[in-house]
Amino acid sequence: MSETAWQAHRHRVDSLSRALKESSGPVRLRKQTSNLFRPREEVGRTELDVASLDHVIAIDTRSRLAEVEGMTTYEDLVDAALPHRLAPIIVPELKSITVGGAMTGLGIESMAFRHGLVHHTVSEMDVLLADGRVMTCSPEHRPELFFGFPNSFASLGYATRLRVQLIPVERFVRLEHRHFNDADVLFAAIAEEISEPTCDYLDGVYFAPGEFVLTRAAFVDSPPSGVEPSDYTWMNRYWNSLRDRQEDYLTVRDYLWRWDTDWFWCSRNLGMNFKPLRLLMGRKRLNSVTYQKIMRASNRWPLNLLQYARPRTESVIQDVEIPIANAAVFLREFEQRIGIRPVWICPFIVPDGRFSLFKLRTDTAYINFGFWDMVRSKEPDGHYNVAVEEMVARYGGKKSLYSRSTYDQATFWREYDRHAYESLKRECDPEGRFPGLYEKTVKGG
Repeated sequence: MSETAWQAHRHRVDSLSRALKESSGPVRLRKQTSNLFRPREEVGRTELDVASLDHVIAIDTRSRLAEVEGMTTYEDLVDAALPHRLAPIIVPELKSITVGGAMTGLGIESMAFRHGLVHHTVSEMDVLLADGRVMTCSPEHRPELFFGFPNSFASLGYATRLRVQLIPVERFVRLEHRHFNDADVLFAAIAEEISEPTCDYLDGVYFAPGEFVLTRAAFVDSPPSGVEPSDYTWMNRYWNSLRDRQEDYLTVRDYLWRWDTDWFWCSRNLGMNFKPLRLLMGRKRLNSVTYQKIMRASNRWPLNLLQYARPRTESVIQDVEIPIANAAVFLREFEQRIGIRPVWICPFIVPDGRFSLFKLRTDTAYINFGFWDMVRSKEPDGHYNVAVEEMVARYGGKKSLYSRSTYDQATFWREYDRHAYESLKRECDPEGRFPGLYEKTVKGG
């Protein structure tokens, strides 16, 4: 892209910087979409409108790098890169996830078993600080901010530009679904694949005790003669195909967004397993953005009154990271105590252990377990989320902070480096204009 794109980017950032400098008091980001699932207090704050920072600035095909703004969705980045036979190394599973959001939170997908999480594949970024300064950081330049930014959830600043690493891709992907009835055998197979990779993508699903599916996917130039790639963007549901098929083919774009059409399987809670309703919704509206709008509308009056007309439930929407050696026993206890199904299984490695607010071991692979549902409950509210946090701690894991957390401050800061965070907070936001990490992610500030 031309110098004009860079000039336009600098103009947008300068406008935001001026808005911060000319304002005072607490600050909140205003944006159209969010993939956060935790309570948020309605407090008076200056709203910083970041919606305009949603551009792909440049694609460098030689260096395999993309320069993007913080609110750029992965859908837009993928669409800009694919014509060059390139894609981001890690493409989080929902089209609505933004690059900046995946960096300040956590992003994962099925190439993570080779390359790690989203923040392991970003090489530089610009961060807008609370006083309007824009600070460039990388592993070599201001490394404390670069390594402290992931899992900070916009409590230190806002990523206005990110340099994202790309990888060559083919036009199609061949999927092989392997079925397992034993968790230990499944995780042994995953460990073997991590140690000597023979595929490009790897993830799995726990459907029920004794029913697991591990999907190995690899790039191919085209399906075999006479075989048409599958289409899971409307009437057919990808997650159902895992149980029915042993082999499948998708375009690379459809593979990257295979989970988005049905928000993994969460669309079933909105009636999207009912074919007439899918037909009525149409292909364009079957996506994570639509489901988010429906979900957020359901939390507003008068739709929120429905909660009093049905059995009481607790929302358990979490992603947790467990060392692979403990994955099977964690899953067994999870089944006994929580019982949500299906559960997404996404293995990943940790190529760099310097990220201070999400410090993980580099001597083991991890399994990301994703589970997102309501649990019928007669227990005090929060009971099941507390149980998840207890299990994560017992099995040496970590959890992302995008959803509900119940930690007291002492426990929270044992898990997330208080010294590193407070040092960065003093440098980036000494007046506390952005909410603190604990206040934002636990208290809902």
